[in-house]
Amino acid sequence: MEDELFRRPRKKKRSYSRPAFLVPTLLFAGIICGLWLWRGLFPDEPRFNYILISVNQEPQKILPGETLAIHPTDKVKVLEISTNILLNRNIRLESEGFDVKALQNEEMAVSLLLPNQDMYNHYQFNVQVMWEDRELGNTNWDIQPYAEDWLDKADKTTDSDKKIALLEQSLKTLPDDSRVQKKLIDEYIAQKLWKKAAPMLEKAAKEKPNEEILTKLLKVYNATSNKTKALSVMESLLKLNPDNLDLRLQYAEKLEEAGQKKTAIREYEVLLKRVGTNKDKLSLNKRLGYLYSEAKEYQKAIVCYLNAAKLDKGDANLYYNLSYLYDKTNKKADATAYLEKAVSLNTKDVDSRLALAQDAVNKGDTKKAEAHLAQILKEKPDSVKALLLKAQLVEKQGDKKQLVEIYKKILSQDKNNATILYNIAALYYEAGDYKSSLDYFKRYMNLNPKDTGAHEFVFDIYRRLKDDKMAFNEAQTLIGLKNNKPDIYNFMFDYLSRQGNYNEIIRVMEQGLKVNPNQIELRRYLLSAYLKTGKDDLAIGQMEELLKAKPNDISLMKNMARLHEKKGRYTKAVELYKRIINISPGDEEAQEAYLRLRLKTVGQGGS
Repeated sequence: MEDELFRRPRKKKRSYSRPAFLVPTLLFAGIICGLWLWRGLFPDEPRFNYILISVNQEPQKILPGETLAIHPTDKVKVLEISTNILLNRNIRLESEGFDVKALQNEEMAVSLLLPNQDMYNHYQFNVQVMWEDRELGNTNWDIQPYAEDWLDKADKTTDSDKKIALLEQSLKTLPDDSRVQKKLIDEYIAQKLWKKAAPMLEKAAKEKPNEEILTKLLKVYNATSNKTKALSVMESLLKLNPDNLDLRLQYAEKLEEAGQKKTAIREYEVLLKRVGTNKDKLSLNKRLGYLYSEAKEYQKAIVCYLNAAKLDKGDANLYYNLSYLYDKTNKKADATAYLEKAVSLNTKDVDSRLALAQDAVNKGDTKKAEAHLAQILKEKPDSVKALLLKAQLVEKQGDKKQLVEIYKKILSQDKNNATILYNIAALYYEAGDYKSSLDYFKRYMNLNPKDTGAHEFVFDIYRRLKDDKMAFNEAQTLIGLKNNKPDIYNFMFDYLSRQGNYNEIIRVMEQGLKVNPNQIELRRYLLSAYLKTGKDDLAIGQMEELLKAKPNDISLMKNMARLHEKKGRYTKAVELYKRIINISPGDEEAQEAYLRLRLKTVGQGGS
């Protein structure tokens, strides 16, 4: 009851009416959301916007088609893939040969995902953004080490071949990196691989010529003896640095080697005007003097050598050159003067002193000639040329005894010097020392067995020594050498006559007449031998030949008539006597013989 007392009376609930449009609204909203969700999950044109990645904790956004350049040691993580796909449903990253998906889960060094984890290579991966089985777009990831990495590794590589291989690989990876190119070129040069260095340097010089590149290229061309290209490079270097005198000197020398002497002279002349030290001026004047001499510009050469001589008075070669040049320009006195200066510095120059001595002899300056010869013989006592020249002086002075001694010194150096042997023999002959003369003539004739002059001397010496037998042998030798002087036959006739060897006289004289048919004396000798051997008819034949030469020889005709009478040929004897009477009417002997033989011929009926 009490509950009832305290029970409040209940209010009557108010009834509400719900709007009629709420359900349709919710339904429409549901439809819209469904459509949005559907379009978000299945858009008509799915689109890839970008990839956001962290590279060493630095965010980078990569748009479709862009290239990401990263280093193999970079730590990378894929932070976001932006697409128009709701919640990136079924969106994934793919790349052939590169596990890019791993980077979506954690940050890691790229090198860990490379093939064989080889960071020293150049990799290019195409990273595709896939939606289900459809590619929405892609980015390119370019992964390669820096030039510093390659260079550092090359520096740590001690094997030359491996170092070059590494640098060649790095150049393929970084073909445009000048540091790698330079390092490889330097290594090629260090290993003397000129043919590999040349094309790289040539390309570099063509693209961007500078002094360093051209200097290296010059070194390569010099090493390969490519003179033409070396000269071209030097020209380019001089254009870059015209004040480089060392290079200009090398250029001039290279021009000279290449035979371009006129151009070389021009460059040396430029250098001569620009150098400051006397040492350089001396060297350049010497070089120009030589080149002008070669070009036969003797006067210019003289000027250069004179300038050099002012700077170096002790260089004998300068005076030799000046002597030669003055001789070429027909200034003989100057040529001699400078040659004397040269030999005063070069006391051992025997040949030049000989030339000076000969010049002094030719000029009649005996004193100067003797001074030069004394110096020569002091340096070289056995100089044959000096001794010969001294002999020439002594001969003019008439000192034959000293001349023989000089000749003997020469002969001690040249035992088979035929001229000296002959001269000694002749000097002994003139001095009356026939035995000594004979010894030297024999030595001479061993070398010149057919010298008739020497045999004549020997023939005469044997006669003077009363050695008729040897003289006769020499006479025979002379005849064999076609020496038909009358005194030879005279001696042979006398010698053989004393021996009573008339048959040998006949042989010798008959042989002599074959060669000298007009020698009357030979016929007389032959006639005498015929008469001594009773060969009357042969004797008559020689008489007839003698009468042709001397038709009025009465004595010869009388002897011939007697032989005819002896042979019973009286008519011929009468004719000869009649000729005698006609020539000499008062010849009683002929008249008497003529009458006697006439009576005899009449009595015999003219026999």
